[in-house]
Amino acid sequence: MSYDPTLITYAVSLHFTQDVNDIIATATKEIANLTGNTFMLDNKVPPHITIGAFHAEKTDEQKLLKIVQDFSKTQKAGTINFTAPGDFNQKVLFLKPEKDDYLIKINDALHKIMLPEFSEGENGYYLPDIWFPHTTLATRLNQTQFLKALDIANKIKVPLEAKVSNIGVYICSPFLELERFNVE
Repeated sequence: MSYDPTLITYAVSLHFTQDVNDIIATATKEIANLTGNTFMLDNKVPPHITIGAFHAEKTDEQKLLKIVQDFSKTQKAGTINFTAPGDFNQKVLFLKPEKDDYLIKINDALHKIMLPEFSEGENGYYLPDIWFPHTTLATRLNQTQFLKALDIANKIKVPLEAKVSNIGVYICSPFLELERFNVE
């Protein structure tokens, strides 16, 4: 799909209970303080795992939110098991969850209801067959920042079990949280 400036990229993400949010947010703040890379803090990016990204026109935003709200009512508050820190080309540092049945099924189910209505966003990186779940701790790192950040990420006690508390919808650029829906 070619670039269409009338389309907005919306992300759908899983959020965790406060105990795990505190662990991840503390690490993110420590990384920002140590490296000077404050992107995550400046943009108020909460701890999350994105399970889908979709392009839609602004006029379809309420429709998209309603579909995600209805979807959230059908989902259970599953458990995510973070196993280790990971990275993308030493530029993005994240906590890596086990890509288990829960994550595979929720990602697949979301795409089954969203793709008939909206096109995939973010170059299709969140499509079920190629999706790599992760919770970003820091992004846009240079080599020096990455090495410092990795020291902090390695201090997070893993395995770390995180219960999903809700599903959020975001506009990606600029980052803006639109709404969160509880899961049972």
